[in-house]
Amino acid sequence: MSSTPIINSGPGSAAQHPGEYGPVMPVYVWQYPLRLAHWGIVLSIAVLSVTGLYIHDPYISGQLDRPFFMGWIRFTHEAFGMLFMAMVLLRIYLFFGGNRWENWREMVPINRGRFVEMINVSKFYMFINPKPVAKIGHNAMAALSYIGIYSLALVEILTGLTLYWRLDHNRYLGWLVSWVPGMMSVPNIRLLHFLLMFVFICFGIFHVHLAMLISREEKRGLMDSIFIGWKIIPVKDVDKAESEEGRRA
Repeated sequence: MSSTPIINSGPGSAAQHPGEYGPVMPVYVWQYPLRLAHWGIVLSIAVLSVTGLYIHDPYISGQLDRPFFMGWIRFTHEAFGMLFMAMVLLRIYLFFGGNRWENWREMVPINRGRFVEMINVSKFYMFINPKPVAKIGHNAMAALSYIGIYSLALVEILTGLTLYWRLDHNRYLGWLVSWVPGMMSVPNIRLLHFLLMFVFICFGIFHVHLAMLISREEKRGLMDSIFIGWKIIPVKDVDKAESEEGRRA
């Protein structure tokens, strides 16, 4: 578990920063490793999508003039695949070694309150509730969706490594993935690997849309926080979070 305090507040007292919901204070929610993993995954998915589409269906003419062009595309795809794998593994580590807001306990619905929260968040998304569920970290619906998308990321990594192993025949990599073709044919592995790309693209579109929407409604600096790590939180919510963490400890 990280040694970072439960609440890492910024300079200045809460009274110096009055907000719409009473006194507020800056809280350091997203640590640098999480922001690194986030933007590393964004970059790698973007590059992997472009190169993956080309590998699936080469659409640039004139390859006779550039006979190794596909080789460079495959190399770029594999290099950014390794970056994607590293960033996903870093995020998984933060489920256990990150601060409170990055920890798995904030992601998995382990009590009734989290399920009620998911219902309330769903009502906001469906325009039933006018205001979102205000959270310091992730709301319950977003947290559960991240569990799902990281699970699919592991499937994407596994299928990608399997396809790479079919070409490289590395003995050590074979220990990890040689069982996969026994469960699914190679063409189906390739198809699954390709289709999951569209899942990540669709998730990214909805993720950005909902983050912008909630940031506008919450007025807590949600969009800014993924760049700088800090959010502006009402003092009463900070006190409540510290009290809950104290009871949990």
